[in-house]
Amino acid sequence: MAPARADGAPAEVVDAFHGALLNNMKHAKEYGCEGRIKKLEPVIDGSFDVPLITQTVMRKHWAELSEPQRSQLVTAFRETTVVTYATQFNDFGGETFTTQDTAPLPDGDQIVHARLQPGSGDSVAFDYILQGKDGNWRIINVIADGVSDLALRRTQYNRLYEQKGFDGLIGWLREQTKKARKSCT
Repeated sequence: MAPARADGAPAEVVDAFHGALLNNMKHAKEYGCEGRIKKLEPVIDGSFDVPLITQTVMRKHWAELSEPQRSQLVTAFRETTVVTYATQFNDFGGETFTTQDTAPLPDGDQIVHARLQPGSGDSVAFDYILQGKDGNWRIINVIADGVSDLALRRTQYNRLYEQKGFDGLIGWLREQTKKARKSCT
């Protein structure tokens, strides 16, 4: 499976990401958890603007962080993202992703509307917000059935940072990743 191409049109980036998820789901047992993680790493790197997402999530606190702290946080966020997708998309039951349409947003970003149809049950709407830089499109937010991943993480991470500081936030992210890896089959 080729990694997602960030220089494609927004829908192509989303389609490549969906293709990688489906590939992992179809080969979940063969790849195992670590194999799925390895398959997703280049796809996440090619599809998502993890540094921008991390900066956006941390909002006002980003300016308080040193460059080494920022780098450490981006690395921890990336790992959490990859492991989460490897854990959540770990079995195939006939699911299909459908990209519906793409529309421009007022700020120049693009929104790609897509659906996940499980083998049985209700479909899930996914809206991907992509930002273009120098002709390269990267996902900067995923909205599942109207719930923004960026908004959820912003609330959670900022609360943790304010309560426990930088080390507490990093520790929590690492612990979440460790728990996810343990439960990953």
